[in-house]
Amino acid sequence: MTTTYRHFKPSAMYVAMLLSLPITSVLAQTSDQPVGTTVQLQPAFVWSTVANSATDMPGSDPARKFSSFNQPSVNSMGMVVMRARGKGEGGPLRGVYTRQMGGVPGPVVSAFDSLTAVPQPNNILYPPDDKLGTFTEFPAFARIGMYDNTVVTRGQSKPVWKYLLPDQTETRVGTSGVYAANLGKRVSAATQLGPVAGYEYFGVPGAPAGTKFDQFPGAPAVANRNAVVFKGNYTDGVPKTGIFYHWFDFFDLTKSKVSVIASSNTVIPGQTSVRFGSTAPPSASPIDAVFLGLDNEEAPTMGGIYRAPLLSNPKLQPLVSIGSQVPGELVGVKFNRLGEALSYDGRFVAFWGAWGEATRNVTLICPADGQKEVIDFCVNKYPSGLSMAVPTNQGFFVHDALFRVTYAVAKTGVVYKDFLYWTFSGRPPGVGDSDSEDFEEPRWRSAAFVAAFGPLGKPQVAFKGRKVGETVIDGIYLTAATVPATAIRTVVETGMDGSVVDPGAAGLPVTTVGLERDGLRNGWLSIAASMTNGVTNWAGVYLTRTAR
Repeated sequence: MTTTYRHFKPSAMYVAMLLSLPITSVLAQTSDQPVGTTVQLQPAFVWSTVANSATDMPGSDPARKFSSFNQPSVNSMGMVVMRARGKGEGGPLRGVYTRQMGGVPGPVVSAFDSLTAVPQPNNILYPPDDKLGTFTEFPAFARIGMYDNTVVTRGQSKPVWKYLLPDQTETRVGTSGVYAANLGKRVSAATQLGPVAGYEYFGVPGAPAGTKFDQFPGAPAVANRNAVVFKGNYTDGVPKTGIFYHWFDFFDLTKSKVSVIASSNTVIPGQTSVRFGSTAPPSASPIDAVFLGLDNEEAPTMGGIYRAPLLSNPKLQPLVSIGSQVPGELVGVKFNRLGEALSYDGRFVAFWGAWGEATRNVTLICPADGQKEVIDFCVNKYPSGLSMAVPTNQGFFVHDALFRVTYAVAKTGVVYKDFLYWTFSGRPPGVGDSDSEDFEEPRWRSAAFVAAFGPLGKPQVAFKGRKVGETVIDGIYLTAATVPATAIRTVVETGMDGSVVDPGAAGLPVTTVGLERDGLRNGWLSIAASMTNGVTNWAGVYLTRTAR
């Protein structure tokens, strides 16, 4: 029997209503049930394998299997996109892959990989076979449209364009960009080619003519089939940053140009002169985008989460602000930190937040796997690890932009100890940038992981958290953001037998679990998991249907 799952398409009235609302954060009522209560039941989820360590990588020659996976994204029809790697003869193969799982499952398909020529503009032929330059890495997790199959990813490569300067000196540009694919058609949605004659539409809007993007940190988002939203860094006398979008035609990029939503030139709403000092990678719906913008990334005193229609320099609508009331806490207890990773479905925004001055120390140990130069840099700088103070009081929340209410989903305390996870990334001095997140020197970065979906009613929320206890237990949990709060279901936790998600991993304990902000849509939940006993390693991307 085939089940048809209907998905939400916003009407013109719904769009107009959302864009016209004055958005403010409102304190949700407290619940008799403590936020963060977990139902300790055997997970009642039926999992399908999207790809695992036994899956052949498409296009690999000689043939090889997948060896590792990053957190996946899924659209409302059950198509999954994932960043993955495979080891084998000739070096690792890296790429972004899709698989249609809703209805009749299809094959794993390569959207982009390290064998793929960078989409035009691309005019440099590289030896030994004189072919156009290909991708070398995809530094962030890949994303897919909410209601379409457009995939977007960051990509790194060797320079893709050579041209002559006015003095006839040859120069080469273009080692990073934002790339989109749909039905086999690939395009360069944002590049570093702004200074090149004929490609001015890739330049930084609002900056002097010919200003190029330096880098595109984080993961760009799909707004709809023909539009992506991304964070871009650039230099305009001084380093600056911003949130940009590009409406494009898959067959003719010259029809449109990159536009700016907000940047370091934008005054923070409610202020008279203070401008954004930092922005974070956005999330998007078919009609608008949300992002975190602050005065100071390390020690914010103003700013917050903003929503904006896909227009040039639009009016920003504040959703949740630094200094706004924390739901469920005493009056006067306010957010002093907000997380970068926002999950957005056009109505509900899920986010991480912290409050209070209390902290606890965690020791960050340099990674054992990854780019050798980055690992060496970390070990040389932090041979004994780094002690880092993290907020004691933190949690996940959902803001309903329709009714202007903020709900608490889960907080640290009795059940959960932490929602922050740390990575060490960046570009060591003198090292190429093919694996780098940006041009900054490597440093420790924190992230929280949450996904929400439910534009027509109560949102389902999935999040990653660490339990209180002597044994480290990380898990993915599922609940609904409501008042009063509903119980939280355990989806999967480290220490469980791998057969919980994959029969091929039976007998191997789950060691890591991964979730991203587009991992829960229309009742589809997609995760990444790794299993090992120290001898045998197994990994995969998995998909389940959640109860609606």
